Amino acid sequence: MNRLNIAILALLTVLFIACKTEPDAKAVRQEVLNIHDKLMIDGEKVIKNKMKLDTLLVSDQIKLSPDSAVLKQKIVGLITQLNAADEKMMDWMHFFKDDFKGKTAQEDLDYYKSEMVKIRAVEDKYIKVTKASDSLIRIYNVK
Repeated sequence: MNRLNIAILALLTVLFIACKTEPDAKAVRQEVLNIHDKLMIDGEKVIKNKMKLDTLLVSDQIKLSPDSAVLKQKIVGLITQLNAADEKMMDWMHFFKDDFKGKTAQEDLDYYKSEMVKIRAVEDKYIKVTKASDSLIRIYNVK
């Protein structure tokens, strides 16, 4: 490469880095709320899966299974996890301050970033427990 190309590349790199800004509190807040909205829909699935597992737990399909004790324990464990995921979401919603106003813009940003971490943890829990319960529901063809 000639020197002109290197200089242009270096200038573009500096400009790109200088223009890269951190998101503001409003943008992070909106992303948190978007995840919340998605989780509200996923929460319906969590509750439906819990109901299906409750039905499976008392079904003849499980009672007549040679390893029914192990299977019941697995189902009860999944129901417990589904309940815990739902409770974690309710706790997050209870403590979340949608209209948070800190003393500075940085405090607002820090608050919404910390809420992002919390809501992502709820999302991860929902994903894991929904996949596990979906799998068992599919295996036993629960409608």
